[in-house]
Amino acid sequence: MRYLDESPRDINRRDWRPVHGADISYATGSGLSRASAAEVAKSPVPGRWTRRVVIATGVWSVLELPFELWISTSARDALALVTAKLLWLALVGFVLAGHRVARIAYGLLCTIGLIAMAFALPAEYRLFPLGFALTSVECLLKATAFVCLVCAGVESDET
Repeated sequence: MRYLDESPRDINRRDWRPVHGADISYATGSGLSRASAAEVAKSPVPGRWTRRVVIATGVWSVLELPFELWISTSARDALALVTAKLLWLALVGFVLAGHRVARIAYGLLCTIGLIAMAFALPAEYRLFPLGFALTSVECLLKATAFVCLVCAGVESDET
């Protein structure tokens, strides 16, 4: 008995590896189909509600910008705010285009931002009530966006 054989074979000495380029005949009516490599690799575009919530987070970040610029202390802070908003809008655009890595980064940044803002809400309520209201809406939008992104990949077995 030799285990160092170059080609893996079963008991009947048949090669079990798939033959590339060979046409596989599928049983009719079994529901099986051949998908092209582009279809398999392409990430699906987010659903209707997910798109709406992602767009809402982008719009809200733009609406919040004047208030954030109002409380910024220097021109460098203002430039950093505008740059961050432009990067966030670019990320929103990539998520809407259906890029998988952008969805992962968007979900991660939503979660990190939500946690950071949620811990600061009590202090913000005492010091800056308008900021508390704006941050609360942003927390709600980011939490909803995260839930929509996570639930987008979950499909029920019931039809």
